[in-house]
Amino acid sequence: MVFQLFYVLLHSLAIVSCDWKVGGVSEGTASQLPKPRNHLQGKELQIVAGHFPPPIVISRNSSGQVIGYSGVLYHQLLYLSQRLKFTYKIFPAAVNTNGVKINGTWNGIIGTLLREEADLGLVPVAISLERYQAIDFCGLVGGDFTGLLVKYPTTAVSYTATIDVFTIGTWFGFIICATVIAGFYLILTFMAKKLLESLALVERIAANAGVVANGGGSRFGQWSQHLLLFTWSLVAFVFVKTYTSTLTSHYMSTIYKSPEINTFADLAASTTYKATVGVGSIQEIDLLVIFIPPKMAKTGDLKRVADNLHNCPECRKFNLDELALPVLEKDHYVAITPTKVGRALMQKYSSERGHCRLTMAKELFSWKPMYFAVPKSSPYQEEINRESLWFHAAGLHDYWYFKLEKFPRQCQLNYNNKGVVTKRSSRSRLKLQQFYLPFLVLFSGFMLAIVQFCRERFIHSR
Repeated sequence: MVFQLFYVLLHSLAIVSCDWKVGGVSEGTASQLPKPRNHLQGKELQIVAGHFPPPIVISRNSSGQVIGYSGVLYHQLLYLSQRLKFTYKIFPAAVNTNGVKINGTWNGIIGTLLREEADLGLVPVAISLERYQAIDFCGLVGGDFTGLLVKYPTTAVSYTATIDVFTIGTWFGFIICATVIAGFYLILTFMAKKLLESLALVERIAANAGVVANGGGSRFGQWSQHLLLFTWSLVAFVFVKTYTSTLTSHYMSTIYKSPEINTFADLAASTTYKATVGVGSIQEIDLLVIFIPPKMAKTGDLKRVADNLHNCPECRKFNLDELALPVLEKDHYVAITPTKVGRALMQKYSSERGHCRLTMAKELFSWKPMYFAVPKSSPYQEEINRESLWFHAAGLHDYWYFKLEKFPRQCQLNYNNKGVVTKRSSRSRLKLQQFYLPFLVLFSGFMLAIVQFCRERFIHSR
């Protein structure tokens, strides 16, 4: 589809360049240019829709009656109807699925198209061999990854959080600096002691000669103490300021335990976890059709996941709520879903106060392009393809997607380079006990100063 988009753009640029070369297009020349065909003008299409938020949402009232449609696909349909000048009647599918083939008969969206009850399926449909044998795909509507919907992890209590603020290299740097300062202090103290002894001898000689008065060396007696106090105060000030600012930044990120199932390898290796999957979804087709047949690979993580899913009939669900509820209410369950569907479920089941209950695991797998579904005999594929490409090229798809997407970003986990899950939060409050390390450093410094003071006051004064 990308090549088709480039082809349309290059074709348009070629026409414009030709016009510039001939110095403009006259009315006669313009009338000779081929016009894009439009078999849809004046037609009324029957549109069958499914409820697959966020791309397409069917809103119902309390009695279950349809009251409206929304989502980026609905806005794309509005764009197509305005550009191609057709009207439409839209109705929901009897079975809310893209289509499942049971005993040779399709249900859902594909079944409606095969029975010629609709001209277009307003759902994002990914291509598979079985689907391609039944219907055609036209009008790019986007694409999506496959991910794992998991229960939101609990916060982790770290007893080494104040130490983890700095890296090991930084702590070694502080230790080396403290050792150098201590060694420098001992050398200066030794030199000061020798200097004081020499000065004392000189003072005694001078006193005997009547040059200076006794007690002139007392001002040198406190020189080493002043040096220690000044050096230690400077080091403690720099360390505490650096530590507290770094600690503040560190505690703005709340540390969480990583989900037990974070990749498909984790799911394949687990003997207790089960995975739910939507009936008729491309995820089910990928796992149960591609990895189960004997001609396919016998090993691998996805093969083991497919085998476990094949042996779990109750894991195949028919709607989105059935996908999410086992993850919420039971232990050792995950859901295999498109990432956009997973985010919609995250939004639905997060509380009004922002309390998160679901999140997406770290690994994403198998990006799939998605299209509208149309019957094999549809004469409107060229028009739908052409205008859908322009819908994307003009940025309208991205505009409506980001405008309508309700994604609880506070529930999305972020992984650092160590694989630790963190979440940025401006509401995290620092507690007094989190500063025990800088207080301990300051207390040790004051104690050292007091010891040095007593040492020089009572020992050296003798």
